[in-house]
Amino acid sequence: MTSDVRRRARLFRIGRIAVLAIVIAYFLAPYGVQSWFPVWLLFLLALGLEIEFFVGGWLRTRGAPVAAEALDRGPQERDLSELGSWGYWDPSEPTPPVAAEPTFNWLHVAEAVAAIAIVGTLLYAASRPSGWRAVSAERQAQTEAILSREASAIARHPATVTCDAKGDYVGFVQDADGLAEVGGSQAFLTPEICDTLYQLAIKHRVQSFSRTARAIAVLGHESWHLRGEANEGLANCYGFQSGVGIGVNLGLSRSRARAMMQEQLATNASDSGSNTQYRVPSGCRIR
Repeated sequence: MTSDVRRRARLFRIGRIAVLAIVIAYFLAPYGVQSWFPVWLLFLLALGLEIEFFVGGWLRTRGAPVAAEALDRGPQERDLSELGSWGYWDPSEPTPPVAAEPTFNWLHVAEAVAAIAIVGTLLYAASRPSGWRAVSAERQAQTEAILSREASAIARHPATVTCDAKGDYVGFVQDADGLAEVGGSQAFLTPEICDTLYQLAIKHRVQSFSRTARAIAVLGHESWHLRGEANEGLANCYGFQSGVGIGVNLGLSRSRARAMMQEQLATNASDSGSNTQYRVPSGCRIR
């Protein structure tokens, strides 16, 4: 195998590893990222890489001579003048051509097939319904009705909570778990938040303490925006306080719901980071 072919194979091997790393990152990415980036695009990237490898290699060797004219391996004139002639050497006898080494390698085929198989399997697994997407339409509607009831109770007027499965209003791109117009009647939550609340309200299952606490706090926060509270810090404080009642209504014991909201209050400063407008007032307490 020539150095050019080896170099080309090495570059495509690096390309396969890069594509595989991207696919694994996609597989582990949150729902907001997966819904924003089409899964078929990654498969086309992997498939295009392999097509380029084989078709490009075929085009490079097309028309190339099967055998390469070898350089004269006999004694050179300088050698003959210094060392004398070799009696057994017949200068008239042509040097046999050296057959070019075949460029086809089954190892390359195995690598390509394995890469496509791994990428295809991971993308198939990633594209299968999971989380909120795996919830039936009936259960989704039931969950949204329950969340709308809780939001309406806090807002003190009819309100609708919608799980933004398409990511039009909230999610990874918008960098927000929830959105509500101040004093309005419509709130949006990410599918992750909705799925966590669905697990609690319908399945009576706590996915994790912190995740469930965060989901309840987001619902409470957006509900206070619907009530008319524009200040983000106060909406957080009131949301934590109302979160105890939300948690109880969704199936938690009062002590556990209170512990969850106390955790949200305790981590508020670190969770807010540089967004100081989300920090609760110093006198905020969970009743």
